[in-house]
Amino acid sequence: MATLLYVTCNVRPQDKSCTLTLGYEFLEEYLRRNPQDEVQVLDLYRDSIQRVDQDVLNALGRIEQGKDYILLLSEEERRKMSRVWRLADQFVRCDKYVFVTHSLNLWFTAEFKTYIDAISVLDHTYRLTPHGAEGMLHNLSRKYLHLHAGPSYKFGQEHDLSVAYLRSVLSFLGVANQETVLLEGDHHEQGAKEEYEAARRRLLELARRF
Repeated sequence: MATLLYVTCNVRPQDKSCTLTLGYEFLEEYLRRNPQDEVQVLDLYRDSIQRVDQDVLNALGRIEQGKDYILLLSEEERRKMSRVWRLADQFVRCDKYVFVTHSLNLWFTAEFKTYIDAISVLDHTYRLTPHGAEGMLHNLSRKYLHLHAGPSYKFGQEHDLSVAYLRSVLSFLGVANQETVLLEGDHHEQGAKEEYEAARRRLLELARRF
């Protein structure tokens, strides 16, 4: 039995979002094929994700200093860090990940970056070595699927950076098996129907072997 973490970050309702619609179809097919697996769902617009504020930065600084840092944290720092650690530990416990996102100004929305900051935590998903930082998940077989809607129009010669950023972070942590499905625009009135159907077919095929 595997545990799949399904993460969405979209303020639109499902019937107004291509990625949410396709993501739900993927999840239905996946569960039909893997009824014994556990699925945990995070909606980053609904669920409370602790952002990196001054308390969290202070706590992270003490953690980097090493021993007995728990005793040095204030009550507020411990409270906020417990929320960060809970998200990081949930990520560590899962075997598979699905991220359903869209672009805003050539990158992720702030809520998704906040989540990435919350799971990239010293001594939970990475550690410090004499040679620098090192991901802690490389010795385990993990995989992820990223369903992402890029911009529906061009930004001059610039390119959306979301997919490359997520790939880089997760590769560092140790999630090396990656699949990406892209769309142009997230609204059903944007993009070509042929592109949408091609993405749908690919997602359903991936669900059968993910």
